[in-house]
This record gives sequence, C-alpha cells and structure tokens, in this order.
Amino acid sequence: MILCLPFMMFQGRAQEAIDLYLSTFPDAKLLEIMHHPEGTEIFNPETSEGAGSEAAAQSPAGTRDDTAAMETVVDWDKTLVATAQLQIGGQILMIQDSLVKHAFDFTPSMSMAVVVDTAEEFHRITGSLVDQGEYLMEPGDYDFAQNFAWVQDRFGMTWQINHPRGAPNPEDADSAANAAQAKAPEWG
Repeated sequence: MILCLPFMMFQGRAQEAIDLYLSTFPDAKLLEIMHHPEGTEIFNPETSEGAGSEAAAQSPAGTRDDTAAMETVVDWDKTLVATAQLQIGGQILMIQDSLVKHAFDFTPSMSMAVVVDTAEEFHRITGSLVDQGEYLMEPGDYDFAQNFAWVQDRFGMTWQINHPRGAPNPEDADSAANAAQAKAPEWG
C-alpha cells in the first residue's frame, strides 16, 4: 500500500501549479505526468437540468446523462493533467485536474508544511508562493521559529514555511551542533 498526502485536485490549473512548484522548491522532481487527450469533457453540474441535483443527472436506467452538462475543453494552452506525481523534500504529491467543476476549492484547514534550513531558502520559497497569492500569517520571527509564514498560493493551496529556531547557519561551524534540533521529525 502507498499513502500519498495530499491529493491536490485543481480546477484546470494543475500544469501551472506543477510548473510553479518545480521552480519554487530546489529539490522538486516531476516523477510522472499524464495529460487528458484533446476533446476531454468536463462535467459542470451548474449547467445541467436541475443544477446541482444528482438525481437530475441520472437517466431512467440509472446511468449518467451528462450531455447537457458537458463542456468540451478547447483551450489546449491549458492542458488538463490526468495524473501527476511531484516529489518535494522526499514527499510525493499527487496532482490532477478535476473533470467535474466543483463549487469548492482548497481550504486553509489543510496546509503543506515545509521546514527549511536557511533564511535565504525561507525568503525565496515564501516569495515565490505568495506571488499572486496572499499571506495568512505574515513572515516573521515567532516564539516557535526564527522565520515562519503561512501562505495561500495563487491556486488556493496553503503552505506553512518554517525556518526553526536553532537551524544551522552554513557559515557558522558552531551552528552545526544545533542541526538535530532544526530537522523535521523523521517518522520511522
């Protein structure tokens, strides 16, 4: 069994998100990607009869009758991602574009946690993620971290970037002794 958290489902912007995350995180690797073929249709429940009603989308035989609610994707500058695996910091993120238009999006109640080693890394990652996004918690020196920020990126995904107290400074040999305190927990 493989458990991948999170499973990030975008609304037609997964490729754009993958590109941003690959350029933001220095160790990010795209392990696998498959795109939907041209002509793929997206189900939009708001355009079907009785919008939002699951029963209205069922035919008498119990099979889906989505013809009135299907939209063919024609803007192939925004290719839809069927499935992708992106590795960041050893964690695999599953990413795809939904083929159903949802009324919901990402919520800040679930955030990606990123622990960085240097202030430079903190500022570069935070700056990249907040571009066209917003801070939910401004970057700063907090009791629990020498640098911390909670960022909602342009897609609505939230990230908590933490540069912990006691993180080693690469220019300071004495700080190497504090490296164990600065590491993210290892779950065995």
